[in-house]
Amino acid sequence: MNDMSKLLVAAIVGIYGAVLVFFAITGEVRALHAAATMNGWWDEDAGGWALIPGLVLIGALHGCLLWALLRMPPLTVHRGVRQALIALALCLTLLWAVLAELPGLLVALIPTILIVAVVVLLPGVFGELPWQARIVLVILGLIGWLLSPPFTTVLVIWWGLILTLQFYDGRWSAATLAAGLLAAATTLLRQVVPMPPGILVDGDPDWAAYGVLLDATLVADALWMVLTARELTTVSPLLPVVTPHRSRSLAPRPAFRAAG
Repeated sequence: MNDMSKLLVAAIVGIYGAVLVFFAITGEVRALHAAATMNGWWDEDAGGWALIPGLVLIGALHGCLLWALLRMPPLTVHRGVRQALIALALCLTLLWAVLAELPGLLVALIPTILIVAVVVLLPGVFGELPWQARIVLVILGLIGWLLSPPFTTVLVIWWGLILTLQFYDGRWSAATLAAGLLAAATTLLRQVVPMPPGILVDGDPDWAAYGVLLDATLVADALWMVLTARELTTVSPLLPVVTPHRSRSLAPRPAFRAAG
């Protein structure tokens, strides 16, 4: 990426951040919600000022997501899993409003196919991981992602295992690991915080707050997916990493060494 492209990316993300700050300072909660979540929906009678910190956090995560997407390096290795990660992240966030306009069957089917692709392909990037462990990861991931709730705890376990593998692998930066921890934390928080009783009611602040939590979970998930795809630039952790400006380890290292 040349200097002009970097300046353009910085300008886009900077303008988006300035819009968020303006709406937050002026108390335009409806506009802040539309800009932060990028889905345009908001019940203006629900929540109010109390939700501004959560919406600002969601907007900040979306800004990081835009930065990572716009600075994505070429998908030269592990192309399948990286494409699946990026596509799922877009479906959960930036393209959700478009996806919601499709027939109901497609709205459910497209994310499900992408989730299965990510869960099945991702363990394969850890080349020296035993096949038995990969199968366990796939099973936990499918149960956790497709059957949560009530199997949210299984999803949190999957998060923990994947993040542990990423940490010891060495190809992923502290920013990616932090995004993964945030995604796991918001997932766990959804398990702890009960869904408001009854159906969604206009003007209900409890539902408004719960909706912000759901949005935060989705954006955190998407940010981790995009950062994971962005830094997955080598076939093996034993090879030099080509992603610039690594912020954690200077030299990659394998999570597992071959026996013998």
